[in-house]
Amino acid sequence: MKKLKSLLVILTVFSVLSCSKREGAEVISEGSSNAEVANASGSLQSVVTNPNKVVIGYIPGWASSVSTLTNSIDFGIVTHVNLAFFAPSSSGSMMSNGQPLFSDFDAAEINYVVAKAHAQGRKVLASLGGGDPDPNAGSIAVQFRAANRTNFINNLSDFVIYFNLDGIDIDVEGGTLDQIKAEQNYAPFVSALRNKINPLGKLVTAATAAFNGGEIPASSYSYLDLISIMSYDNGWGGTANHSSYDAAIQHINKFLTSGVPASKLVLGVPFYGYKPTVGTGYKAWKELLAQYGSAVAYVDTYDGYKYNCITAIEAKTKYAAQNIKGVMIWELSQDVSGNYSLLQAVGRKINTPAP
Repeated sequence: MKKLKSLLVILTVFSVLSCSKREGAEVISEGSSNAEVANASGSLQSVVTNPNKVVIGYIPGWASSVSTLTNSIDFGIVTHVNLAFFAPSSSGSMMSNGQPLFSDFDAAEINYVVAKAHAQGRKVLASLGGGDPDPNAGSIAVQFRAANRTNFINNLSDFVIYFNLDGIDIDVEGGTLDQIKAEQNYAPFVSALRNKINPLGKLVTAATAAFNGGEIPASSYSYLDLISIMSYDNGWGGTANHSSYDAAIQHINKFLTSGVPASKLVLGVPFYGYKPTVGTGYKAWKELLAQYGSAVAYVDTYDGYKYNCITAIEAKTKYAAQNIKGVMIWELSQDVSGNYSLLQAVGRKINTPAP
């Protein structure tokens, strides 16, 4: 996951099925809820994600309207919402006077998402870190150290309880993750956090890069409830699709082989693309549709842009539904409503039974 404030620039293999990320196209309609598909008789029926599967959707705090975005979410499909992002102060504090200290969310926005999701029986987690953490925040790597760990975890626990959240999602990346791993603090921190908040019925999840060296340590797997593979932004600087179907399968198998149980593993899919190289010309799915219309809907490359189209999202979701726990979406503000919604594509395939 990456923090994309004003310009939305996020940190492969060419794919058979891969199809996008920016603001534009169809506006997601407020109140749209429950995916609908035709049954054998031709009538419409609601799609609800199988309780044995998960669909994790990130909501960015820098969305133009968090409430409008939240109202647009089909909670029949989305089972977990991760709020991106939060960071501590240098003393390990997470909030002051009832407001988060370092986040694009304010308290009212957090409360709004939580109320909406909980009314549908869905979970909301605070995501810690991100690919581009607030430079004014304290160092998360320092807070993971033994000397600071207990205080920081107590503050995280208080934060979760205060906002009635369902857990903490750990999304530390890049140099921050490198430092934490070098100091061998990742697994001890996750273990201690789990011991603190799991008895309260709260989850501890994580997002991990898939490229060599960017993964979270295997020693932490047993302490995490869900592990999302960020299977996108691959081949940085190259011209291939940054999130191909083939790469997704390779990444899933890589983490299964490294010891992640299938029951915990989640495949991350992107709602955005790049042109001409991975890391440049970033466009959200809704921007691609706004610019090119339906021409982009069922192909994974158009006018030099490479992204995940409806076909690719359906194929990846089907594979994830049959082989692991589910899918994760980066991120929900980049989708559209209606026939070209990528979330609805996820909904059509998330209940696919294993062969």
